[in-house]
Order: sequence, then structure tokens, then C-alpha cells
Amino acid sequence: MSVSEFTTGITYPHPFDEYCVALARSAARYLCILSPTLDHAVFDNEELAGAIAALARDSRQTKIRILLQDARHIVGRGHRLLQLSRRTPSKVELRKLPEHPDWRGETIVIRDRDGVLYRPGGSEEHAFYEPDSRASAQRHADLFEDLWRHATRDVELRSLHI
Repeated sequence: MSVSEFTTGITYPHPFDEYCVALARSAARYLCILSPTLDHAVFDNEELAGAIAALARDSRQTKIRILLQDARHIVGRGHRLLQLSRRTPSKVELRKLPEHPDWRGETIVIRDRDGVLYRPGGSEEHAFYEPDSRASAQRHADLFEDLWRHATRDVELRSLHI
């Protein structure tokens, strides 16, 4: 898959998951993920976890932030990104988003300041991928930043040290 293409009509969960991995692999410093439940079919795979782990190790300035609304499934069933955030909490931060009037259940993956993968809430076939669009990435990053400010650190998402 070429990272210089604009693609629409992407189905969810596949090949949405492949585009997500492509963004993570091509990230230089930042990756933001917004998902209602951090679906296992898209976000709980070895390729994505490996790409995010490599990004986390790459630089001191690396920042990976993940927002989700419902953590029950990933805590109860386990999830590679949850494990990664517990192992490297200074690089991979997971927060829980309460109800927010500006969020309509979209799933968004933002790479650095120029790449975005977006699926409107409830849509199965209307996702789009823009790997080289500063304007689109900025628009989605602004929403993400606003939601991040309202998110909380959930005790369910932390490691239990016994």
C-alpha cells in the first residue's frame, strides 16, 4: 500500500486495520488514536503493537496517546495496546473519554501532523485515509486535543502492582 494516496470507501474493520498499521509505521514522533472501544479487530494485532512499540522506542519526544470511551472489553479480554501502555506509560498513554457533545463516536488515527485515518461513528464503509494532508490532520487533531483535555486516567487501565 502506498502512503502517498488519498483513499475513500475503506471498509471497517478490514482493510481499515492495514491503513492504521501503515500510519503507525510511518509516524516519526506522534500517533493519536480515538476509538469508542479500541476494537480488537482493528487495534489488537501484532503488527500495530509492534509499530507502536518501535515508535515509542525511537525518540524521547515520541508521544502516543489513545482515547477510548468503554474500557471494559480491553481490560476484561486483554489487549496488546493496553499491555504496551502499562509497560511504557511515559510513551503510550491511554485515557478514558466520558460523554462529550463534540464527539459522535468517530474512530480517528492521526500520524504526526499530516496523516489521518477517519471513520464516522457507526459507519462501516465510509472511512477515508489521507496520509499527506496537513489540513485534514490538523482538523482532526484539534478535535482530539479538545477531547483529550476532557478525558480521565481510569484506574482500570493502570497496572496493578502487588
